[in-house]
Amino acid sequence: MSGNGSEQPLNVIIGVNGIGMGHTVRQSAIAQYLRDRGHQVRIITNGSDRVAYFRDLGFPTWDGWMPTLLARDDRIHARDAVAANIRQAPEGLRRHLQLRRLVRSSGVPHVFVTDYEPNTPRLAYHFGRPLISIDQQSKYRHLDLPTVGRYARTADEQRLRYFAPRVDRSFICSYVPLDAEDRRIEFIAPVIPDLIRSAPVTTEPLVTAYFSRYFDHGPEESVRELASIFRQSVPDRTLRIYTQPTELRSLRGYADARVEIRAFDRDAFIADMARSEAVFSNAGFNLISEALVLGKPVHLIPLPTYDQHWCAKVIDEAGLGTSAPRIERRAVLEFLARGRALSDNVVRHRDLYLSADPRERIASYLESLPAVDRPIPAPVAG
Repeated sequence: MSGNGSEQPLNVIIGVNGIGMGHTVRQSAIAQYLRDRGHQVRIITNGSDRVAYFRDLGFPTWDGWMPTLLARDDRIHARDAVAANIRQAPEGLRRHLQLRRLVRSSGVPHVFVTDYEPNTPRLAYHFGRPLISIDQQSKYRHLDLPTVGRYARTADEQRLRYFAPRVDRSFICSYVPLDAEDRRIEFIAPVIPDLIRSAPVTTEPLVTAYFSRYFDHGPEESVRELASIFRQSVPDRTLRIYTQPTELRSLRGYADARVEIRAFDRDAFIADMARSEAVFSNAGFNLISEALVLGKPVHLIPLPTYDQHWCAKVIDEAGLGTSAPRIERRAVLEFLARGRALSDNVVRHRDLYLSADPRERIASYLESLPAVDRPIPAPVAG
C-alpha cells in the first residue's frame, strides 16, 4: 500500500450529512475500508446520534452545524434560508470556528471528503487541502436532468453549490449507467457495506417493507393500505413492515397473523430483505441500492422530493421495480405478479453494473494525491 505519494499513510477527514441513515452507512463503509488499508480517518457529521454511531465504530468524530435549506416551489429562496437559520447561525459559526481549531491542533489532514454537507468544504478551502465529493446527489449538479412530475432538480443543485462551491474531484454513486463530459467527475457503483454483500440470499414467501417519515409525510397511510391489501388479497405471503421506533405505537394496530409490524433494526431488516421475494419502501437511494445488490425488485412510493421521484422513475424505466404515488391495490398486485421477471432483470442488472466494490477505486485515487509536507498526527479522541 502506498499513501499520499509515498509509503506514508493518509490522514483523511470525511464530512457526512447527518440527515437519515443513507449518508452515514455509505461513508462508514468507506471510512472502515480506508482504516483497514492503514489510513487515519476522522469524521465530521451533525447530530448526536450520528456522532455516537461513528464513535462506536472507533472513529474520532466531531459534531458540526448543518443549516436548514428547505425548498419552496423547487427553489431555495434567500429569504427563507435567512429566516430558518438566523437564530442558529451565531452558534453554527462558533462551532465551525471550533472545528478549525480542533483540526489545526490535532493535525491538518491530507485530504477532505464531503458527502452533501458544508463543514469539510469550508475547512478544505481554509487549510488549502484537496476536497473530494463522494455522494449520489452531485448528479443533480453536473447533469441536466429533467423534471419529474412537478419536481425539478433546482433546489438540490442550489444546496450542492452552497455546501461545496468547488471540488477537486467528484465520485458520484449511481445504480444506473450515467456519463458526463467533465473528466473530474467519475461515476461509480453504490457503496454497499460488506454486511449486505455477504448476506445469504434466498427466496421465501416473505415480503419486506420500510416506510419512513419526511416532515409531515409519515408512514401510516402506506402501512395501513399495504397491510389491508395483504390481508384481503395476498394469502400466501407474510408481510413484514419495519418502521422507526417512534412510529411503532401508532402502527401496531395494523398487524395480524400474516402482517408483522416491527421496530427498525438494521441487521434484522437486511436479513429479511435477503430472504424476501420483493421489497416495498419509499425511494431512498441507499435502500434501493441495497435491495438491488441483494437481487430484490422494489415497489417505491417516493416522498415529496426531486431525489426520491427521480430514483423511483429510473427504477421503473429500467425494469428493476415499479413505482406509484401511493399504495394502491392494483399496482401492488401487478408488482407481485411480475415478481419473477423483475427479479431476473435485477440480477442481470446487478451482475452487469453493481458487482464491483467502488471503495478500491476511491482509495486508490486518494492514495495517488500529491504528498503534502505536514506530518501525520497520532489518532486523537474527539
